[in-house]
Amino acid sequence: MFSILIHELSHSLVAQKYGLVVKEIELYLFGGVSKIEEEPRTPKSEMIISIVGPLSSLLIGLGLLALFFLPVNLPTVISITLLYSGISNVGLSLFNLVPAFPMDGGRILRAFLWKRKNDLLSATKIASKVGTLISYGFMIYGIFQIFTTGLLSGIWLILIGSFLNSAAKQSYLQTKNVVILSSIGVKDILSVPFMGIPFNKDLNLAIREYFIPYKKSYFPVIQNDEIVGIIYFKDIRKIPLWERSKYNVGNLMIRLSEFQYIDDNLSGKEVLKKLNKLTKDPLLLIVERKDSKEIIGFVGKSDLLSSLEFWSPNVENKHP
Repeated sequence: MFSILIHELSHSLVAQKYGLVVKEIELYLFGGVSKIEEEPRTPKSEMIISIVGPLSSLLIGLGLLALFFLPVNLPTVISITLLYSGISNVGLSLFNLVPAFPMDGGRILRAFLWKRKNDLLSATKIASKVGTLISYGFMIYGIFQIFTTGLLSGIWLILIGSFLNSAAKQSYLQTKNVVILSSIGVKDILSVPFMGIPFNKDLNLAIREYFIPYKKSYFPVIQNDEIVGIIYFKDIRKIPLWERSKYNVGNLMIRLSEFQYIDDNLSGKEVLKKLNKLTKDPLLLIVERKDSKEIIGFVGKSDLLSSLEFWSPNVENKHP
């Protein structure tokens, strides 16, 4: 576990050196993950961040093996521990260098392709395909082992292959989304407030005249021709049917002061960061013009997902 921690710390410290934010390090029985908030910004930084992990494991392994081979009489337990730990660390290093994206070896491959093609998404697509092929290799060999050498080792290889296959596809999708969001702005994402519900509108009428016909989860609330808040359908549903006549839209709306405002010149990537920092309702950003402070729209995660789906074919055509 200590060597895994050193491995992940190496990734994290170098990532921070290149200006990337590391949220946390998760350790498991057979590995770990450094949760870095964004992709490396250059092929060089990707290469160095990726290679330091396996390099640290290799150095630890070789150091332990060097201690084992010293001409010194050590207790048997210590000798076995040094030998086993040394071989395990060298094995961990070599395994991580397998070019199965998003493992370290796959990221090194992507950095090389990124440098050659000068195209992050195209490099990620190729590295992901290589990772998928390697994952199928693990699974096929696992099936072969089940029928030849042993059930347990075969199942283990199939599980590793399945994990790599899922991780390769998920990592490509994540990179594609980052590329899309980096190429569009908040104006390409926001929902325009084409209609608002009057402040004094009865809740039952609001449901019949707005929420049911337009199938929206929220509407702006209008008072004196100005947006003064947001009303969510989920908040109306919390009121029992027989009590809704006692309330109007203004009673249940969330005032604008409770929302976070953003300028209309932000990129999609910056919008995603803002949304990810929202930890409690309302999970919505209000977009205003930078010069006049006029509200021009709203952005929630559903708007972000719709934009990613809309722009995806265009981005894939540009990065074959």
